[in-house]
Amino acid sequence: MLKKYLATAIVGTGLLAAFPFSAAHAATPTSASSVQVPGCPHNWTVSSAEGVASGQWCYNKDLAIGTVTDTKADGRCPYVRGYTLYGRTVDSDWAGPKGDSSPVYLDAGTGDPFVRLAMKYVNC
Repeated sequence: MLKKYLATAIVGTGLLAAFPFSAAHAATPTSASSVQVPGCPHNWTVSSAEGVASGQWCYNKDLAIGTVTDTKADGRCPYVRGYTLYGRTVDSDWAGPKGDSSPVYLDAGTGDPFVRLAMKYVNC
């Protein structure tokens, strides 16, 4: 659980550094898919019985940012897995228990863009 909260803090800080906003805007709670980030013109959404995730594709699908939320009290905590063109996988942090959300920050790296995203889960 500590890993999850540390990753959240690091990812949150990294997103603010990568996409500068005013202090007032950064402090306003909002969903990742409701704010259009420069370089991130297309939205994505994935869902499963365990949860839902949504966000934006950035830089020709080299980066996927957003939020994953656990929607069911079933002992399964959802996360997003990105599949790259050359067969790599990149996983987000997981969300859970029910009602919890975690950031999605999937970086495929330049030259190996994501071809799809899928919802997975861990037992928690």
